Amino acid sequence: MNVDYQWDIAQIEESGNDEVTGGITILANDTGMGVPGISVTYTLLNESNGQLTNPRTVVTDPSGLAEFEFISNGDPFGDFEIWGYVTIDAQINDPIISDNSKQKFEELRTSNVFSPKYKFDEEESTVPTWAYVVILLVIALVAAGIVTYRMKNKNELLQEAAEVFAYTAELLAAGDSIRETIFTCYQSMCSVLQQNGFLRRDFETVREFEVAIRQAMPQISDDALTALDNMFEMARYSRDEMGAQHQQAAQMALERMVQEISSLAAIPNR
Repeated sequence: MNVDYQWDIAQIEESGNDEVTGGITILANDTGMGVPGISVTYTLLNESNGQLTNPRTVVTDPSGLAEFEFISNGDPFGDFEIWGYVTIDAQINDPIISDNSKQKFEELRTSNVFSPKYKFDEEESTVPTWAYVVILLVIALVAAGIVTYRMKNKNELLQEAAEVFAYTAELLAAGDSIRETIFTCYQSMCSVLQQNGFLRRDFETVREFEVAIRQAMPQISDDALTALDNMFEMARYSRDEMGAQHQQAAQMALERMVQEISSLAAIPNR
């Protein structure tokens, strides 16, 4: 069964939080309904990946939700000086879930998206008022310099992206390996977006990639983005041999991106 995942992890406050709570919801990809009876094993770890509690296995309820709660018997989990950043490790090995969906879950798990966010206590400020004025002036000067720099280079990302898509389309037309060519395109675009600050460097999924494209070029149509997203997912997750039909779909997606990028005048300032 192909499934999607949703999650809600409670925020940790430095001054409190004797407990860490949250849950993961498993939804059937075709119906959007919750999948009951799936075992999810949660483990609470400290910053050194040491176990803070015993693993806890929870079975999804009729809505597909598997909630967890870890309660501290001593120092609160929010005490950053003792535990550092606490993280949640989640494991799903139910045979009913497809290999593709397990792979997607593994990507989410290794990116630590299931770990709680932190809210730290504010420390009393001892900085004099004049220092804030100086800081504001420095920030204003830096911001002005950044704006000037980006205005001079506002078309660079567009040009690089168009070149990547156009070159990939040429390779496909020349008969190069479809899957390998698409992977190379994905990696090249990740580098372009990362170098321009639209995509974080430590980890990215196809969904994050699409969000980054939207931020960099918000005028790109949903149809073009969907076609591009489908192209990358097809190469990344499909186990079928990729043939002429896949090649044609990929070329059409790439050529449409080139056309739409060419019509844009600039990317937004960030």
